[in-house]
Amino acid sequence: KKLYIKIYESDNMKNKNIKMLKVFLEVLKGNDEYIDLVIPKDYAKSIYDIDFEKLYQKGYKNIIFDVDNTLLPVNDMNIPPSLVNLIAELKNLNFNICILSNNDLKRVAPIASNLGVLYLAKANKPAKEAFDNALKLLESTKENTVMIGDQMLSDINGSNSYGLYSILVDPLANKYDLKTGTSHVLQNIMIKKLNKKNKFNFDS
Repeated sequence: KKLYIKIYESDNMKNKNIKMLKVFLEVLKGNDEYIDLVIPKDYAKSIYDIDFEKLYQKGYKNIIFDVDNTLLPVNDMNIPPSLVNLIAELKNLNFNICILSNNDLKRVAPIASNLGVLYLAKANKPAKEAFDNALKLLESTKENTVMIGDQMLSDINGSNSYGLYSILVDPLANKYDLKTGTSHVLQNIMIKKLNKKNKFNFDS
């Protein structure tokens, strides 16, 4: 059974990487359909620069956050007071909050527990199932849910494909692991390509 689970997870990761690479290559070709998938509905320098009250007034009641380089730097388990305060403010606004990460349980669970929010680890973004599972956990629908993350190929691509309102933020630090580092190299290439075509008008 353990061997089966390992193989299953490995296949999921392989399929996820193949899908993201396809999106990357199609964006470089100038395929508008795929370009639309990686361009967020909104952008902010960080989660602290997002106008959450405005989002709530627009009817959004649920927030899905990525972890690595969105909420915290990669591999950093130290939760700053600023993040604790922000999550408390969001709860006071009556937002439901879920962390959706491709990282493992050991990384995600303690952070979610300390913040008092829902979570899904090894989510396999940008797969549709990842967002299906998040919405089931939130007991909500995509029409009133926001996805916030720093990666165009997983967070933004996945949420745009699914129909969520997507917000891209700059990565918190220039520290990456192998997986996030590779994704951001591809992301920087895409941004440069799209900026030349005037299809991506913010700095990242």
